[in-house]
This record gives sequence, C-alpha cells and structure tokens, in this order.
Amino acid sequence: MIGGRVLDRVVVVLGAGQGTGVLLDRRTVMTARHVIEGVDAVEVIHPAADAPVTCTVLWADRESDVALLQATDDVISAERAAPLGSLRVGTVATWSPLAHCQIVGFPQIQRYGERGEDLEYDQYRAAVLPMAGRMRNVLVCELDRPAADERGGGTSPFLGLSGAPVFAGAVLLGVVTQVPKGRHHMRVEAVSVDTVLDIPANDGLSVHRREEVTDVHPQDDQFEIRYAADLRSQYRKTEIFGIDELGRSEASWDLDTAYLSLEADGSQDGTTRQRIDTLLTDRPRVLLRGEAGAGKTTLVWWLAAHAANGTLDEDLAQLNGLVPFVVPLREVHARGGRFPGVSELLSAGRVVGDTPPEGWVRRVLEAGRGLLLVDGLDEVPEREREEARRWLSALLDRYPHTRCMATVRPNAVERDWLAQEGFAELTLLPMSDEDINAFAGAWHDAARLECDQLYDTRRGQEEREHLSTLEQGLIHQLEENSALSDLARTPLLCAVICALHRRRGGLLPTTRWSLYQAALAMLLGGRDAGRGVRDTSTLSLDSGEQHALLQRMAIWLVRTGQQQMTRDQAVQQLGPAMRDMSQISAKGTPEQVLRFLLDRSGLLQERTDDAIQFIHRTFQDFLAAKEFHESGYILELLKHARDEVWRDVIVLAVGHATRRDAQELIEKLVEFGDAAKGEDERSYLHLLAAGCAMSLLSLDAGLMETVRERIRAMMPIRAGLENELVELGDWVVDLMPGPEGLDDTEAFATAYVLMQIRSTRARRAFRAFASVPSCKGLLADGWTLQPVDDYAREVLAGIDLPFMYVDTRSKLVHLPGLGSVSELHVSGSYSAEDLDAYLPTRGIEELWIGNNEELASIAFLRARADLRDLEVPLYSLNCEQLRALEGLPGLRSLEFVGTPFDGWSGLAPLPNVSSLRVTNGDPGWLARLSEWTGLEELSISPPWNSYRTAQSDIAQMPCVVPKLQSLVLRFYGRSGTLDLTPLLGLPGLCVTLDGVGPEGMRIAGAEEFGDRLTVNRTLDYRDS
Repeated sequence: MIGGRVLDRVVVVLGAGQGTGVLLDRRTVMTARHVIEGVDAVEVIHPAADAPVTCTVLWADRESDVALLQATDDVISAERAAPLGSLRVGTVATWSPLAHCQIVGFPQIQRYGERGEDLEYDQYRAAVLPMAGRMRNVLVCELDRPAADERGGGTSPFLGLSGAPVFAGAVLLGVVTQVPKGRHHMRVEAVSVDTVLDIPANDGLSVHRREEVTDVHPQDDQFEIRYAADLRSQYRKTEIFGIDELGRSEASWDLDTAYLSLEADGSQDGTTRQRIDTLLTDRPRVLLRGEAGAGKTTLVWWLAAHAANGTLDEDLAQLNGLVPFVVPLREVHARGGRFPGVSELLSAGRVVGDTPPEGWVRRVLEAGRGLLLVDGLDEVPEREREEARRWLSALLDRYPHTRCMATVRPNAVERDWLAQEGFAELTLLPMSDEDINAFAGAWHDAARLECDQLYDTRRGQEEREHLSTLEQGLIHQLEENSALSDLARTPLLCAVICALHRRRGGLLPTTRWSLYQAALAMLLGGRDAGRGVRDTSTLSLDSGEQHALLQRMAIWLVRTGQQQMTRDQAVQQLGPAMRDMSQISAKGTPEQVLRFLLDRSGLLQERTDDAIQFIHRTFQDFLAAKEFHESGYILELLKHARDEVWRDVIVLAVGHATRRDAQELIEKLVEFGDAAKGEDERSYLHLLAAGCAMSLLSLDAGLMETVRERIRAMMPIRAGLENELVELGDWVVDLMPGPEGLDDTEAFATAYVLMQIRSTRARRAFRAFASVPSCKGLLADGWTLQPVDDYAREVLAGIDLPFMYVDTRSKLVHLPGLGSVSELHVSGSYSAEDLDAYLPTRGIEELWIGNNEELASIAFLRARADLRDLEVPLYSLNCEQLRALEGLPGLRSLEFVGTPFDGWSGLAPLPNVSSLRVTNGDPGWLARLSEWTGLEELSISPPWNSYRTAQSDIAQMPCVVPKLQSLVLRFYGRSGTLDLTPLLGLPGLCVTLDGVGPEGMRIAGAEEFGDRLTVNRTLDYRDS
C-alpha cells in the first residue's frame, strides 16, 4: 500500500541476545552486528508469524556494526509482504534537524507475560541531527522525550533496540547501533542505510531509487493510505456489458478476480507476442496502442487499483508501492482542454477522496514514485495532440524517474510519436481462441456471482446452472463458427456476444454491424422486460424514442470531437431534438428525459456529477453514424475522411446508408485517394474505401472491382500496412500475391497478413509461403492465432519446421502429422507417456521442456538420438531418473531448470557436453564437474546464499573446468562487489555478468579482462 504498512518490516532478531531488525525484502534482514556476534545460529521472527526462521549471515562489518542476514524461508508471507512494495531508502540531504522521524523496535523493557517471555513494539519520535554525527558518519537521533527505565538498576531502556530501523516517514534512513553515554537516554545513534547498500553483500535487494530527504511530512503517509483505498474503490471494478440482467443497478466486473492479461506486441513486424504484464515489466515508459474495446482503459484501471495497494504479482511487482495518477484525457478535454499541471494530476482522474497535503504530488514525483497513466490520447482533437505531447514531455522531463503508460488508438498518432521521450510502443493484439474462451468463462463467472445476490436461493441456483449450460454452448459455437469468433477478438465485443447469447437463448448475429444493432436493441428494448422490471415512472420512452434522442447526443459528440458532455450540454442537445418529436416533448422536460436515459437506457453513464458519456465509444459511433444517415448528412462525413478518429463512424455509416449514398461515399473515397499527394494518405483512403465496401451485402460490381484494383495496387505490401490489411479479412486474400517474385521483406509482410486472417483460403495461401526462408518463423506464430486442428491440417501437415512452440495438448497430438522439427519447445504439464507418444523420434536437435511439474521420467529421450541441445525441468525428477541422459551421446548442450539442482552426487559425468546451464544448488556442486572434460561454456543462475559462496566457486574454476571459454553469471538485479581475478588463469575466457542491478557492480579484475568482460545491467526505470 502506498505510504502505508512500512512499520510491518520490523522484526525481532534472536542472536547473542535479543535485538531488532528490518526486512529489506521477504528474506533479507538488516540489523546491528553485535546482536549476532559470536553465535552460530541466528533466528528472526515477525510478530505476526507463528515461529522463528533460521538465518545465515550474508555480511557483517565490525567497523559500522551492521549485518545482513539471509533467512532460509520467507519471514513474512507473500500476502503480507505484497502491500509493502519495494523498500524506500533515503539519504539525509540537509544540515538542518530532520524532525518527525521515528524509531521502531523491540526493547526488552517492553517484555510482558508472566516470565517476560513476550515482546511488544516500542515507538520513539525523534529528530535526526545531521551535523551532530557528521565527522563520524553516523545518524544521531534525538528523542522528543527521555526514555525512562522503569526497572531501575541502571540498565539501558534501549536494550534490545539494536538494529531497529530509523524511518523518515516511509523512507528507511538507517538502523540503530548504539546509545551514546552522558545523554540521559535522549539520543541514539544509527548507521546510514547507504553504508549497507554500498557493501558487497547487497544481494539484489528490492529497493527504490535512493531519495534525498530534506524534510518529513507525516501527513503524506496517512493521505497515501486513504488515497490507495480511494483508488481501489474507484478503479477495482469496470463496467462489463450485459451483467445486469439479474437486476443489479450497475453492471460491473470485479477486476480483482476477473482481469484477463491480454497479449500485446512490442515489435514493428508483429511477431513478438507476449502477455502485456510481461512486456510492461522492463519498459518504464509505454505508448499502448489498441482498437476500440481492446481493453486499454481496463488495463489503466487495473494498474491503478493494484499498484496503489501493492497487489501486483511477480511480473509487475516493481510497480507495487508506486503512486498512480490517472489522467483520462476525454474528461480533461471535456473540462476545457487545459492539460493538468503537477498539482492538478490528482484531480484529473476525479478520484473521490480527501484533499492532499500541500505539495504532496510534487514530493511523490521528485522521489521517483509516480505512476502516470494517461488514457486516450486519441480522444484529444487531432489539432491538440501535439500540445498533449508537449505537456507530457515537459512533465516527464521535469520528473524523469516517473513511470508512465499512455494509451491511444492504433493510427491516431504516427509511429515513434513519443520515441524522443523514451517511450516504447506496444500494441494490444486481438484475443486468441484461448483468450476468448477464458474471457467467456470469466464473464459467466461474473454473472454467476450475481446469482448469489438473489434473495430467492432456489432461483439463484437454477440461474447458475443455466449459465453453466449457456457457457458451454457459447464456447462450442465460438469453436465451430469462425465468423463469430472473429467478432469476439476484443473484450468489449466478446462481452457483447456473451450478453446477447444469454439474452437471446443462443441465437447470435454474425456480422459486426448486426452485432451492434442487436446489442442496442437488447439495451433499449427488451432489457427491462427481460429482467421483469415494470415501468412505474410517469415518463416512459420506447426503444425507438430512446434511439432517436441518443443519436442526437452521439452526433454532437462526434462533430465536436468530444467523448463526454456536461449536463447542460446534454440538455441543450435534447431540447431541439424533443421539439422535433412532439410525442416526446409532451411527456416531460429535457432534464427529465436526460434522467430517464441515464437511469434506463443502459447506454449512458454519469462518470461524475457533470460528466456524461456513452458506456463505450463504439456505441457512440454507431448511433452517430445512424443519425448521419437518417438526417441526410451522410456525405458530410467526406469532410472528415482523412481523420482517423472518424474512421469507424464512416464505416458504420455505410452500413446504415441507402445503396445510392453508400456507393457515392465509396466512390468519393476512391477519388480522394487517387488525388492524394502522399503515399500514406492515398493508402489510408483506399483502405477506408475497402473497409466500407466489404461491410456491405451488395455493391455495384464495377465499383467493387475498382476498390479491389486500388488494394491490389498496394502489392507488394509496404511496411506499416500489414494490420490494416488484416482488418479486411478474407476479402483481401485473393488480392495478395504468391511468394514468386517477392523479396524476403515483401514475402514476410504478405505471409504475416495471411497468417492472421482466419479463413480456409488464407491458410491455404499462407502455406505457399512455408518454403520461403524468411517466412518459416511465422509458422509457429500462426498456430497460436488460428483454429488448432484446421491450421495443423491445412498449413503444417508434412512441412519440415525450424522451430515449433507447443503449449496445449491439442497441439501436442498433432506433432506426428508434421514434418521434422529441428527446435521444439513444449510448455505444460504432460506425462512422460504422452511426450513419448507424440514427440517425433527423428529430427529434433533442440528440445525445451518447460513448466512441467508432472514429468516423472525422461527415459523417452533415449529414442531421440538426434538431440544436441536439451532443457529439462527438475520439479519431479531425481538423480536416478536423470541417468537417462547418459544414453544421449550426441548431447552437447544441457540446461536444468526449476528448483535448485542438488542431484550432482549421483549423476554420472557427461564428458561430451560442452555447454551447461544450471541453477546452482548444493555446496560443492562445481567440484563434481571436473569429470565433465568437454565443458567449454558454463551459465549459472545462482540463488547464491552469499557472495562468499560465489567467490569460492570462482576461485575453483581454473582447476575444475580448465577448458572453459565462456562463463555467464546471471544475477537477476543484484549489485555488489565481485572478484574475477582468479579467472585470469583461464586464457581466452569471456565473462558475462547478466542482470546486474541498477546500482551497478564493483568488479575486481575488470581492467585485466578488458573487452572479454560484458556487464548487462538490469533495465530499471529509475535510472536516468
């Protein structure tokens, strides 16, 4: 939790006596050295834990009287630790007294119980006096009142406080080491945390960038606790279409339980698919592109709620404890268009909560703790987007350690629009079949939760059973109907399909236009009736009347380039509309009609007291398009043909238009494209014409051929047009060239488009590119995007592949039907019998088996005699089972993954293995490699207990592995000191230190190694 629970890091240390310590992470404790001096066994216990945890000494320094302990197990649980976030540490950066600090620990005077066996926290308010300890480099803390010794006898009341943390607010300054004499117990002295973070044993501690502390603001911490709660309340739920059928007043989805991490891409060619959580990990600034309904805003809300409360999982744990500022640009623009200043960032997101302490936002950003979430750059009018970029650039330039994610529609800004500001670009990808099924399951889970709200428990149980039946039926339809599954590629439309499937008893539309139409009919027409809601109000509007009024509001928003309107603006639009509809004006005032639409239509929402918007921009655009048609303004759309913001409105308007209007609109788009001076504009307009043409059931054959010719003229595909052509779907397949005559770049772009189009024609056309070397890498990617069985049969059957990734059983069973696979990655828990049955026996040279916790034998590998490179999990394997590796004389490269490997004692030498990658486990493992006589490359990912162990291993290497030519040490964010001089005895050895922490690493012997040493730092958003 931001600003909160920092005192939960304080623990009891049981060594030579009883002392205090502070958790730097779940297993690392900092304390005073004299607490553990002269003892072999040290234990640590957190007051909330049931039993102490044994610790080893990572590092201890007599001069500074500080020690670091490494616990053998978590001192606190992951659930208790998560809200703590990363540790904040600071340096006193003032010579003036630093008031409002505190010391927290377990002095023995706080013992209680019959025999004094129980401890209690004690808390001291103090001021840090920087000048008082300047010459001795210590932190002098003066208490605000004497610490009385109630027991008498002259013993110190601070006995047991040694190692206690000194906090300035939520920032750790140091730990207590001694009490100076002659000060009447009014002072304690501490060593600065800087001293500890600069020592060799800084073993990858999870800390924020060091802050310069010049003042303490106690009110900040209390406000941040409340702010985190406010963010959770406001952003932990998002509206989900169609979940209010059982009668709840709001359709909302609990993101804590139903969030789906979607796939995104960080490459320009669209071939690097990963979950968005993973991609965000090492990208401090991101411009996230995504279509309408792709989940951009949901991701913003989810990050805000969870980062503030410290509940993000391992991939994004570094965001825990950051302070989110949500800036929804649609609301910013609606309130006058002025972009928020630093002090206005909090109010920009309209979080309902207390007023912050003066200067709080600035202090957060200066400390590098801000998480800026800018949602909807495309919702700023095009003429103002450059101003938005300048605003964001200036803000981040002033506070360079602020992490930031901004969202935008795919084509609203050019590529690399924010590259100079250090932004990486990611694009949310359409949901895969597996994602769609997961989303449908989560949607129905959310609906089933609603059943628990029913007073009639019998009805609730019946509804739950009905929902389960519907869910299975929908998933079956999605698997069988590719047109339907293609519509479900975004979370919004997938939710619409789930809702319609439920509401209409399984009858579903199969075109985008008819899907929207049916969704609106459900909301405006049968929604209340389907829920058994009787209209008891004096004002009643039928579906057609609501439609007409909402269209007027939607067209005003589109024309003015806004996404929301004030109450006064809404009333101003409804007034003239009602004057044209006498039957409505007789029913009530514009104010009353607005309230009815807000309460009953299901399409409008009131984000704040004075901010009204449609539940999603997609429905706004659909209604506006219908109004353009019905009002006779459809050709007005041509004025905006070049504006990407209007693209969806134009395409949807064609679906509403008469045949004559649609034809004229498409003809004009073609003419505009022909007359365009720039290639980008010409392509955009012709693609827009094609998007309109393919959405119609009927179009003049001559005009359709004209449009097809314009698209055919774009071949071979120019870089940057791939995704736009994919949107044209099966319509474009016949216009694309075969591989003959294309260079590698052109062939790749063409194959990439075909790979993403889910149709039999596209798959057959894609197979023709399988023999093109530059396209072979796409074959594995395509299996993720396409129906598994159809793709295996129509594309992969009999083809020799350089690489394949198998992550489901449905793919695994198809492997025998493929040709040879040189490199095979198999992810998931499959039995040895299944792997033996389906893995090819010939042709596999590299095999990676991952995330498999059920594998109990690898004997089946003996039948794969071509294996040269193997990666095998250790979760369920013992040393005896690993003897199967002795039957692979061709094996040259071996990697063990999973738990630390302790089975070396019984594993026979593999002298033919020249490359070994391993997670280090039991002591003495390295010495046993002396019989691996061919070893030339060694890569270690060490959970080393201390640098002392690392140095011992390094010292042995010249004797144990004399032929070693390459050594990779993976540190996963660690920093400290490492002595490489023993390795100078291995001539020609190249050393790579991978994943070194942001504070860097001090390396003895670096100069002697010269360019044979490579240090890869961890990407850290706090680096400047």
